[in-house]
Amino acid sequence: MNIIKNIGPLERKILEILWDKKQATARDISNSLEEIGERRAYSTVRTIIKRLVDKKIISERTDNDERTFIYMPLLSKEKLEKTIVGSILGELLAKFNQSTISYLAEELSDNDEEIKKIKKKLNEMKRNE
Repeated sequence: MNIIKNIGPLERKILEILWDKKQATARDISNSLEEIGERRAYSTVRTIIKRLVDKKIISERTDNDERTFIYMPLLSKEKLEKTIVGSILGELLAKFNQSTISYLAEELSDNDEEIKKIKKKLNEMKRNE
C-alpha cells in the first residue's frame, strides 16, 4: 500500500460520503457534496475521485451496463486514520527520534487517562509477541 501522508479537505468529504453510502457514482458524490453546501464542478469531483483511486483509498468498478463507474472505500475511516497517523509518526521518529518522544511524553504527562490507554495497549502488544 502507498504511504498515505495526508488527505485534503475535499478528499475527506468525498470519503465521508462513501463511508456513509458504502458505494456511489461520481454523480451521486457530486450531488451529496452539493447537499452539504460543497458545490464543485463535476470535473473537479472526478479529479479528486481519481486521486483517491490512485492512492488506493477507494476502488472503482463499472455498473452492469459498463457505462458508469461505481466507487467504494477500500479502507474504513479508522484504518485510514491509523495509517495516516502511523505514517506521520513514523516519519517524525525517523527524523527526530528523541525530540518526538520527548514531545509526546510532555504532551501526555498531565493526561492520566491517555497514559492508562497507552500502557494498556503496550501490555497487549507485549502479550501478543
